[in-house]
Amino acid sequence: MRVILLLAILAVLCCPRSARADVDAAAVQRAIDRGVAYLLKNQTESGGWDEFSGYSCGQSALCTLALMNCGVDHNSPAIAKAMKYLRSHAPNETYSVALQTLVYCHLGAAGDLPRIRRNVQWLVDRQFLEGSGDAAGAWNYGDRGGAGDPSNSQFAILALGAAEERGIFIEPVTFESAMDYWVRRQRQGGAWSYNSRDISGSMTCAGIASIIIARGRLGGTTSAISGDTIQCCGGDDEATDPVEDGIEWLGRNFTTQVNPGGNQMSFYYYMYALERVGRLSGRRFIGDHDWYREGAQQLIKLQDDFLGYWKNVGPLEPEEVATSFALLFLSKGKRQVVAGRLRYTGASDKDAKSWKQHPDGMRQLVRHIERDWGRDLTWQTVDAENAVLSDLLQTPVLVISGNRPLDWSRETADTLREYIDQGGTILFEADGGNGCGDASGFQNSVARQCGEWFDGATLDRLPPEHPVWFAQRKVDATAMGKNYWMYGVQACCRTSVFYSPSSLSCRWELGDHLFRRTKISESAKREIETGIGIGENVIAYATGRELKDKLESRFVIDDSSGIDAKRGSIQIAALALDAGGQEARRAVPNAGSLIESRIPLKIFASDAPVGFDAAALADVQFLWVHGRTDFVLSSDQRRVIREFVERDGMILGSAVCGGEAFSLAFRREMAAIFPDSPLTVIPDGHPILAASGGYDISSVTIRTPAVGGRSTKNRGIGKRAGRPVIEVATVNGVAGIFFSPLDLSCALESPNSVQCPGYSTEDAAKIVANIVLFGMQQ
Repeated sequence: MRVILLLAILAVLCCPRSARADVDAAAVQRAIDRGVAYLLKNQTESGGWDEFSGYSCGQSALCTLALMNCGVDHNSPAIAKAMKYLRSHAPNETYSVALQTLVYCHLGAAGDLPRIRRNVQWLVDRQFLEGSGDAAGAWNYGDRGGAGDPSNSQFAILALGAAEERGIFIEPVTFESAMDYWVRRQRQGGAWSYNSRDISGSMTCAGIASIIIARGRLGGTTSAISGDTIQCCGGDDEATDPVEDGIEWLGRNFTTQVNPGGNQMSFYYYMYALERVGRLSGRRFIGDHDWYREGAQQLIKLQDDFLGYWKNVGPLEPEEVATSFALLFLSKGKRQVVAGRLRYTGASDKDAKSWKQHPDGMRQLVRHIERDWGRDLTWQTVDAENAVLSDLLQTPVLVISGNRPLDWSRETADTLREYIDQGGTILFEADGGNGCGDASGFQNSVARQCGEWFDGATLDRLPPEHPVWFAQRKVDATAMGKNYWMYGVQACCRTSVFYSPSSLSCRWELGDHLFRRTKISESAKREIETGIGIGENVIAYATGRELKDKLESRFVIDDSSGIDAKRGSIQIAALALDAGGQEARRAVPNAGSLIESRIPLKIFASDAPVGFDAAALADVQFLWVHGRTDFVLSSDQRRVIREFVERDGMILGSAVCGGEAFSLAFRREMAAIFPDSPLTVIPDGHPILAASGGYDISSVTIRTPAVGGRSTKNRGIGKRAGRPVIEVATVNGVAGIFFSPLDLSCALESPNSVQCPGYSTEDAAKIVANIVLFGMQQ
């Protein structure tokens, strides 16, 4: 039997794998690298780039900003020369001042703070004041004059927003006036125009992004602080949202072929503005369009094949400008997604805004995560009605807010359950209390939904040792109120659903007060910090601070993917053992699906455990024995196991979540059954580490969760690179028993669960694949 299966293995290993023709992260990175090389090649000896006539340093600042966003080392000679050049200028044109400020803020050098302050004051002083008619709140070209100009105005707002994030205080009236300017200019239908006539995609993007930035700097749209109290509802509640209206216009007119409504000479300017809208609004889709994927495809197609630059028609976007805008789109738009919010609707019109009572909350939370994790990140809004599983899996943590009973479709409920099964995490939060009214209907429906998803499971209080209290920041729940606590459902080897009885988004939305160091009461400050800390802890726990690139495909484990023919298959089954293995009951079918997706083997992985029955085990090649508690086998059960191995069957043991009690019991029972075949740790160079047709697993990532309330700030989950810990026992000259005391089962049951000491899903699948291949090839 083993020879026949080996021949089948050798035959399918020769089959080529299909390649995906769609744009991917590697193609984008190649385009970025080529564009960066072009800009570096054209840097002048002075450190800058050729400037537009009459502008001091704007084009050089734009090129420098693009290079830094593309990951060019801030300490590299090219950036050092560019910064020396920029610091030699004190510009007096709005574009140049704004772009120079963006560079200073991105670099973050303390020595540039006086320069940032100088530029901020220059911009504040040159904003048109009340009484300036339609130009009130706008900027013109600076010393070059002109009326209020929306293009200059958007760059001024970009610079002021970045400066405030660097800790520069700016009077709120500056942002209030700017927001009023953009709201006044919005045309019927949601678009904006450069002048009084022609609407365009670039100006619509400018209006949307400018309002998001200005509104976010005014301390929350629906949340407020009154003395020691945080008021979560009762703030601004616009009948129509200019941001939503603008995004709807973009969705109806979306294209990445031209600047819609504008002229072709501003195409790359539009693309940079489009990236800003997608990122700041947290949208993966604008209308029905995956804006980043479509934009990346178009830009890669337009890149010069030989020199790697982009160039537009006309004088407005020469090579350096077009290339910089293209690189800013590609680099900033591909930021890793750290969390998302579910957009859903109910039967009542009152439900229309229930999902986003605090629209700026997610953006503010991600700003704090970016600071704490030291990297640029983004977030997404996912539409429940249109999203498929692969869309949801782009978002590792999905926040679902509400104050009314959930009334979504059965299809939505099923998709969310599948999202959890594939490793996603849901954070439910009730918008109740703090001025928001009664949310008991929402809480009751969340509890019912969890019961349906998890066979009657309940929302339980999370213990003080749970990472929700310390995974990123150590937090004190009492800061949210004396009766506040976090709840969750422990399933699939991890807490996959969290529930907060009070709004966290309300506190996130007020997070800008911490950036601006606003003078607020100590209790309000602690409450905001705690709300942000809990949000960060949930995300750190759910992801282990390990994120996928935006264009990286998400593998979906399909435990019903055609593994229905036993004939000619390698059969794997779990042993029906009462030792806690039911916690990872999907591990075996998931393992089969994962192996088939990586190595062209035909696997039959049973989703039902098999008992200690010789007839049932007759066709099984690999018997998966896993659990997390102690167990003792009877003499008859030991006999069945011995006969199974002696007739060429193999055992793969796995300690669920690294359970020490199970490891001790497994070793004890195997020693009793095979006293002359001890389990020993495989040495370096063992063939299992590089099984023919498999993977090189001589070095994998071994993860160790934080325990005992230790904060993992600035280091994420504990992990090290090393050889996988695999023990093997040889019976009758053949390696017949394999055992991992570190977790394989939870990693395969719940993709990338970080609660257990062990391996990632990817590494676990490779380890099991190698064990199967090595076992069959002996």
